[in-house]
Amino acid sequence: MPEVNEHSTPIRYATLRDYLRVVRRYWIMIALLGLVGAGAGLAYAGGQASTYKTSAEVSFQDPAQALGVVGLAENSIQSPGQVASVAAELVTAPSVMSQVKAQLGSPESVDTLAGHISAQVNVPSDLLEVTATATDPGFASNLANTTARVLVAQDNAQVRAQFAQLASAVERRIARLTGGGRAVSPSTSSELTFYEDELARLQTLASFARTAQFARPAGVPSASASPSPARSGLLGLLFGLLLGIAVAFLRDSTDRRLHGGQDFQGSVRLPVLGHVRSHALGRVVPMNGASGGEAEGDLEAIRIIRRNLELLDPQRPPRSIVVTSAVAEEGKTTVAASLALAMAAAGRRTLLVEGDLRRPALAARFGVPQTPGLTDYLTGAAAPHDTLRTIRFAEPPTGNGASPTTNGHSTGAAVHRLVCIPSGSRTSRAAELLGSGRFRQFLEQVAETYDAVVLDSSPLLPVSDTLEMLPYVDAAVLCVRESRTTRDQALAARAALARFPTCRAGIVVTGVKPRGGDEVVYAHAHQYA
Repeated sequence: MPEVNEHSTPIRYATLRDYLRVVRRYWIMIALLGLVGAGAGLAYAGGQASTYKTSAEVSFQDPAQALGVVGLAENSIQSPGQVASVAAELVTAPSVMSQVKAQLGSPESVDTLAGHISAQVNVPSDLLEVTATATDPGFASNLANTTARVLVAQDNAQVRAQFAQLASAVERRIARLTGGGRAVSPSTSSELTFYEDELARLQTLASFARTAQFARPAGVPSASASPSPARSGLLGLLFGLLLGIAVAFLRDSTDRRLHGGQDFQGSVRLPVLGHVRSHALGRVVPMNGASGGEAEGDLEAIRIIRRNLELLDPQRPPRSIVVTSAVAEEGKTTVAASLALAMAAAGRRTLLVEGDLRRPALAARFGVPQTPGLTDYLTGAAAPHDTLRTIRFAEPPTGNGASPTTNGHSTGAAVHRLVCIPSGSRTSRAAELLGSGRFRQFLEQVAETYDAVVLDSSPLLPVSDTLEMLPYVDAAVLCVRESRTTRDQALAARAALARFPTCRAGIVVTGVKPRGGDEVVYAHAHQYA
């Protein structure tokens, strides 16, 4: 058996196929979340009242540019866009919105009106766009225009007030030059003339200076600005799909269960001998197979397991085989019984031993007496020949007109023979009996008498019964159930088998759900030469 580090973690998403595998596995959940997202988007769009949006435009200039109008030297330090950016921050100021409320006579509060207003600078034109959004198109237009006019008026009033302050300062300067009835000297006379001219210009600017101008009024909007149902539904669908994919990968990354043959090989790193479909569990395939293609598919799957088991070592095909699993209800009894029947059908003298002394099921499935059996022989309560049960069976019809089996016999197919030893009487000393020298002698004797001995054993992890058998058998078949066996359980079972290097091992994936027809049961089985 090759050495494997059971604690190594394989790369979960190595190729695009790994990602597509997750999407394919959870596609129903992803689709449902996508539909929920689309429905939420449509509901949101339907619940929104119709809103209308319109904008008024205001132009600005640096106050220093107004000096050139009256013949003073200009010294602009701000571009129109910079001035507009400063004004954009003042659009929703309480001083502006309180005047807007008064002019409109609106019953809404200043804060509510401010919530309807937004402002931004149009970069190419450096114009300030004052935008109003409301459920009434007329109100939206009035609100945008009124806000723009109030902003223009306040900005111009502020600039004129600044020029008025400068004019007052010049007046005070003139008063100092002419105060006290003093005679005006020639030098003082020229200075007085300069200030008088300056005062006239500043008084003119204080009356007429304008740095903000109402550039374009807002019209009454005709189209609603409400969310489009189609757009909202599409965005909701995309968001739902993305959320579904994220949840799918989250679930997949935290899911410790193994799915598919690649998961089992990548994690357990044992040869995959074959697959058994979910509907075949709890039955004995060759005897109780369904009619038609299902029976043929199940029987062919067991044949592949038998052949791949022989090819684990073509030079020395195993004669004694333990069929086990990591935990209970993984399909080991189905595999053990079906494998033994397949070997018998292939012409090999086969003995099936029910080694699961704690939860026996073979006798009930074959319809044979439970006692006397293996435990009775190991305790000396029964002779060897008393424990043997002969089962005659025929393979299911292959669609060529052969009649089905009846009570273990067939009128149109070859009848085969399988010898079975049931578990026998109930015992509380299962591990001790299986670890006894008498059981070892029993295995040696039956291995010489029969071509193949198949032992249906207890699960590996809960009890130690199977560990008592492994030193004396040639091969072990580990049954792992798709979408149920966890990676930790499979690795623990693999580690237990690794302690017996002379026992060759392989896995059978049970509980497989058909995904592409009956051939999927055995299409992925690997043969090892």
